[in-house]
Amino acid sequence: MKDVSTVIFEFLEGLLGEGGVEVASTIYDNEYTDEEIAKETNIRVNTVRKVLYRLYDNRLASYRRTRDKKTGWYIYYWKMDLNKASEVMRSLEREYLQKLMERLEHERNNMFFSCDNGCEKVIFDVASENDFRCPGCNGKLSYVDNSSLVRSLEEQIKKLETGMEN
Repeated sequence: MKDVSTVIFEFLEGLLGEGGVEVASTIYDNEYTDEEIAKETNIRVNTVRKVLYRLYDNRLASYRRTRDKKTGWYIYYWKMDLNKASEVMRSLEREYLQKLMERLEHERNNMFFSCDNGCEKVIFDVASENDFRCPGCNGKLSYVDNSSLVRSLEEQIKKLETGMEN
């Protein structure tokens, strides 16, 4: 079983994307401005700000605002706030589970067709409206057996539900 720090690291990596974990680990113990974080991590300030706003939107970081006496501009000092991390992770898991269940329902309730050119698969109604010709490339549409995808979605849902119960 994974330890808590590994789970949080993987969660942050998925949530924050490129450079996100470096930014989060920089503000884990101390307060820093966005410019200090950029200098410390060698990540562009705009990217650092995006990560900070994503952390803030997910209630995983907080800031303290002061006014620079010389310029009158506000300076924001950022710090990680992991008090709600487990709650946020559970919420994201529930959202992901809901999307998987919707996708499973869509896959179960439709018949799909696809061409050999790699275009997006279409449902039966779209295929029949186009005389079983691909709406993207006009190639011939063939039936797509999605039973393995349905099984995979069912397994993912079962794993998630089991993990959420523990």
